[in-house]
Amino acid sequence: MDVTPFSMWREEVDVVLESKREEFALLGYTKATKEDIWNCVMEKLKKKEVSVRLHVLVNDILSLRLNEYMNKVTIDSYKEGSTFASNVDLNDLIEDIETYASNNRH
Repeated sequence: MDVTPFSMWREEVDVVLESKREEFALLGYTKATKEDIWNCVMEKLKKKEVSVRLHVLVNDILSLRLNEYMNKVTIDSYKEGSTFASNVDLNDLIEDIETYASNNRH
C-alpha cells in the first residue's frame, strides 16, 4: 500500500501525534518525537492492503503501544548501525527502557 496520500493528513493529525508523544513521555520514554511516531505508524500502514480513512489513521496512532514503537526503534538501530548511535545516545535509550520496565512492574 502506498502511504503517500497520508502526507496530506499529517498536519491534521499533529495534535494526535503530540498526544501520543506525551503519553510515551509519561510512561518514561522521553526520546520519542512526533515524526518518529508518524514514521512508525506509516510503516505499520504499509502492510495493510486496503485504503485507510482518516479515522482509521487516527485510531492507529492512538492505539500504538510503546512496545511496538520500541521494537521499531530497536530494529532500526540494528539496520542503521552506527548512524543510529550518533543520533541517539544508547545509554539514554537503555535508561528509558529500564524506566519503562520498572514503571510497568508496579
